[in-house]
Amino acid sequence: MLVRRVNIRRWDVVFYFSFDSSDMERILDALLWADAPDSIISNVSENVSAGRYNEGFCFSNPRKRRTVVGVGDTSTGSEFLDTTIHEIVHVTQDIAHTDGIEPWGEDFAYLAGDISRCVSDVVCEMSCPHCRRP
Repeated sequence: MLVRRVNIRRWDVVFYFSFDSSDMERILDALLWADAPDSIISNVSENVSAGRYNEGFCFSNPRKRRTVVGVGDTSTGSEFLDTTIHEIVHVTQDIAHTDGIEPWGEDFAYLAGDISRCVSDVVCEMSCPHCRRP
């Protein structure tokens, strides 16, 4: 599992890339750090334990300005890219909503780009069929 911690506009985001069921404890600790409710912890726990490919999750706590994002093992590089973009959109929406950023403007697009830039090296490595680890 690859872990990336970033701070975007005073908002702490922890990304867990290529997780599997053996990473459960670290992911649950992060959800507790973000003060996730029991229902979210249970749902994420079930999904991570299932060990399915092409799964992701995102939990944000606007009050604490914290987000935990997971992108599980994927079947292909393009699935990794797709799942990562999907979760980045959720992070972008959560920050934008909290900060009053309109979802159809330039600020929203720049925010998505700022988040993407923070994880671009992981995305490039994991979506490239030549670089991808088995």
